[in-house]
Amino acid sequence: MKWRPALAIVILLITAALAAAVFADVVDLGTFIGPYRLSHWAAWTGALFVAVYAPAYHFLKRARPERSKLLLDIHSFGFLLAYLLITLHLASQLSRPPQAYPEPGEGIALFITMTLLVATGIMQRFAATRLGSNGRYTSRTNRAVHVSLLSAFYIIVVVHIIQGIG
Repeated sequence: MKWRPALAIVILLITAALAAAVFADVVDLGTFIGPYRLSHWAAWTGALFVAVYAPAYHFLKRARPERSKLLLDIHSFGFLLAYLLITLHLASQLSRPPQAYPEPGEGIALFITMTLLVATGIMQRFAATRLGSNGRYTSRTNRAVHVSLLSAFYIIVVVHIIQGIG
């Protein structure tokens, strides 16, 4: 059990290091794969995982309670890896030259939502017992915030896709 928080921290540190490398143009995600850049494929992969696995996890943990630890690990670490991919996309977009700089709008909102999803998820997974049940911000409150942020993610990602298409 003790390796899980350490792995979460390692994934977050790798995310920060890779994002800094992309932002500093040390790592280039602008390579085209088909009609789209690698950074877009990364973001789509991360967003697709979140969009599909979040509701799947909700149903699978009830249908297969004997697999709840595995499902929770896939949920936790899958979301962290999805966050890594989405962060790389943002870093790639923000590192573009001024003449090709993207309109940040809903992309920034989506990234903030994902960051808050990761933060509340980590709190729920690794610090829920410390949140307790007394006080203003409890484990139950954190879970409600986490689920609400997921709803916001779905709305913002749809708007972001529509903006990207049009």
